[in-house]
Amino acid sequence: MRAVNLLLLLVIFSISAKAAVWPSWVYQSNCSEEYFCGVGIAENEVMAKKFAFDDLSQQLQANVSSQSIVSIQKKDNRNSYTLSQQIKLTTESIPLNLVSIAEKTFKNNQTALLIKLSKQQFYNNLASRVSTFFDNITTSSQLHLQPLWQQRVWAVRQLAQQSSVENNLILLSSINEEKTLSSGIWQKFKQWQQLISALKNKAIIEVQAPIELGVINTSINLSLTGGAGTVYWLQPSIKSKSARDGNEYVVEVVLSVELLESEPPYRVLFTNRLKNQHRASSPNIAKQRAIEAIAQLIESSKGQVLFSKSGQQSTKEYL
Repeated sequence: MRAVNLLLLLVIFSISAKAAVWPSWVYQSNCSEEYFCGVGIAENEVMAKKFAFDDLSQQLQANVSSQSIVSIQKKDNRNSYTLSQQIKLTTESIPLNLVSIAEKTFKNNQTALLIKLSKQQFYNNLASRVSTFFDNITTSSQLHLQPLWQQRVWAVRQLAQQSSVENNLILLSSINEEKTLSSGIWQKFKQWQQLISALKNKAIIEVQAPIELGVINTSINLSLTGGAGTVYWLQPSIKSKSARDGNEYVVEVVLSVELLESEPPYRVLFTNRLKNQHRASSPNIAKQRAIEAIAQLIESSKGQVLFSKSGQQSTKEYL
């Protein structure tokens, strides 16, 4: 009886072992130097493809900022040096039309996919996108014709994109350093940085917010800190409306922002509105969550969302 059971177990083990065998590319993609590869395994093809893209994305990560900070402390008439490094990682988006499925197999009710991305095609696509970005930037002479507050707002918008653009350039250099350096694209990046640095100090934007908007005030100040020269006032205010839906309350909060001159006649130069809706067991909780969501939107966009409208609004005067 034991011999029969043992034989049965051996048969089951043999069948399971055969079923678990995957092609070699599942364990080692064996891609050439011409391709990036990603492998994904899941219960269905959709999820397998997602995991394969995740795997591919990990290979496209690049250091977008690596800042070495040296601090010096004196102790007993001797200098003590400490070195720390801050590294931030981001992932560049992958154009779907450049990716192809190279291999596919099924085992144990699971799907395995091998996807390939041509390094040359990806390089050309990304280089084209970065070049288009720089070509579309308003020229320095055009920017200097704008009012000071618009120059500062332009700099705020550009600063929000700086780390992403730098990440793209580092990624391009990691694929083909010689071609990236000879293209002059790094020089365009340096000139762009210099222009941002010059225009962000053309004006000071001071936030004047009521106490109940403390969290929004903090988010705005994080985005608009610094500056020099002419002072402008940014005044946020909120209105809300609520309705009951069963056992919950739905509250919509509208944040209005006005950018004003800080001297008479205190003209309003720019206006914008941001909305958010939340539901909760009480109107106050729903309102607070909506306010916090708007604050998070401002912070995550690095202030860009505050000035998402283009053009100068019709002015009005405060008496």
